[in-house]
Amino acid sequence: MKKLLLSLALLLAGCVAIAQEHIEFKWYGLYNVVDFSYGKNVNSKYDAASLSQLTVVMGFQYRKETGVGLGVTFMHDGTNAYTQLPIFIELRSHYLRSRLTPFTVVRAGYSLPLGESSGGADAVSIKKGGAYFGLEVGGRYAISPKFGVSAHLRFSLVNMNDVEFCENGVVAERHGVLFHVIGGGLGINF
Repeated sequence: MKKLLLSLALLLAGCVAIAQEHIEFKWYGLYNVVDFSYGKNVNSKYDAASLSQLTVVMGFQYRKETGVGLGVTFMHDGTNAYTQLPIFIELRSHYLRSRLTPFTVVRAGYSLPLGESSGGADAVSIKKGGAYFGLEVGGRYAISPKFGVSAHLRFSLVNMNDVEFCENGVVAERHGVLFHVIGGGLGINF
């Protein structure tokens, strides 16, 4: 019984020592982020589009709290009507020097249409892209000084300057569309 209690005490002491280990994510140099998000357009004026988003960012962390990056997001709509590729510059900020830290991201860029459209006689297709703006808030957990995982909530404004709406195979409308996309996702940081 004494051996069992001693083993449990040593195990508990080891767990406490590991939990107190201070791991801080790298704070200077190149950084990369890859994340997957799912979002929904909440602008009720237009079609309610669900968008899967794969984002890749490469940047430079020049202070412990701040980095600037260049990134691209592949936004895929299930119907292919609103599938596009925003290219952006981001400002990324982290707020604590600890293993778990909150972060914010501000993005600005341009969204390129990918030339796809929804099928059928009532097709929708983007003819000309437009401005892209995004805000993100989340938390990053450092597994090691060079690898971390993150979770986030994201809000994006995606402007498409020229969208073609067909009815019965004939162009019925052609005008700009502004999406307000709200979503969330998970990512890896390295």
